[in-house]
Amino acid sequence: MVKYDLTHYQCPQFFVQFKYQLKLALINKEQEKGLDTITFLILSNSDIKDIERYLIFHKFKYQIQNCDSNNELIINLVRGNI
Repeated sequence: MVKYDLTHYQCPQFFVQFKYQLKLALINKEQEKGLDTITFLILSNSDIKDIERYLIFHKFKYQIQNCDSNNELIINLVRGNI
């Protein structure tokens, strides 16, 4: 599992960093062949509509979890298409 913390970014850098970190993770996955899940930490008040559209358009399987304790959203890209 690989985890990226995007809580420090705001739009538009937020979405740019998401795509950049996802690209790096996919490159690493191809090299290591053992990656099951990619996790992104995002502040829960962030607008993630662009991220969801991007994931749907590129046919990623994903789950979004809300962590109320630290005001974060967790986006997990799950094995099967990563």
